[in-house]
Amino acid sequence: MHPSHTATIDAATAHFRDDPSVLALLLRRSIAPAVATPAAPAASPVRLFILLTEEAYAARAQSLHQHQHQHQHQLSVVACSIGSGAIDARYLSVDVMRQVAARGSETARYAFDGAEVVYRREGVDVVELEEVIERVVEYPVAGKAERVRRFRGQLEVWRGLCGEGRKNGDEYLLGLAVRRLILFGGRLVLAHNAMLYPSHASFLRVLERAPYKPRGLMACIDRALANPSGRNVEAFYVLVNGFQDWGESPTGWGSNMLDDELTWMTDTPADDW
Repeated sequence: MHPSHTATIDAATAHFRDDPSVLALLLRRSIAPAVATPAAPAASPVRLFILLTEEAYAARAQSLHQHQHQHQHQLSVVACSIGSGAIDARYLSVDVMRQVAARGSETARYAFDGAEVVYRREGVDVVELEEVIERVVEYPVAGKAERVRRFRGQLEVWRGLCGEGRKNGDEYLLGLAVRRLILFGGRLVLAHNAMLYPSHASFLRVLERAPYKPRGLMACIDRALANPSGRNVEAFYVLVNGFQDWGESPTGWGSNMLDDELTWMTDTPADDW
């Protein structure tokens, strides 16, 4: 950790220590940082979860964004006085964490990956808190089969739309379709490895770390992105499709309609799982 980040965490701790509504501060490690360079080694912000009492969280929920902005500004002033100041902070409570553990999306879970308790108020059980974090970041195995079914269906949908975009000279559609094809193909691989999908920002880095994936997958993705020709796109599709027996392909309008056109009925689009 860069010294300025350590100083910023110390400043945040000092800032919230006298606030009885703040139970703990969690350092978030999973979100992709800003690019640091030798000239600006501390370019990435310190990312924190601010754990509140249930009462305080409920009281602030209606104006959450306003409060976050205020605290970010105040912390920046404190941190800047000791050489830093970039902070990305989010409020939550233990009950919110338990809800994420029970039914949170993969991206919501991944936000806690590697989270570390850097401050806790006296009386807060750090072991219990760490156990809650462990439950949050567990891959939701119970929904794996349904994820695979939906991702496999989307693989077919976007493969077809790649062809439509190419045939009609529609660069927008082709560009979108090849990226969605890669997204759902990659999510199939992550599901096979029981690895959480992090978000678009960290997707390819996490996919590259998957221990079980088709040989040459990342190079195949690079080629399809650089040149979404029919050959490169089909090579990616064949590579992923042949990697495992994903089960019967739910092709046709039904998969597309349920996972794209009717998601307003369930609020669970396939890429939000």
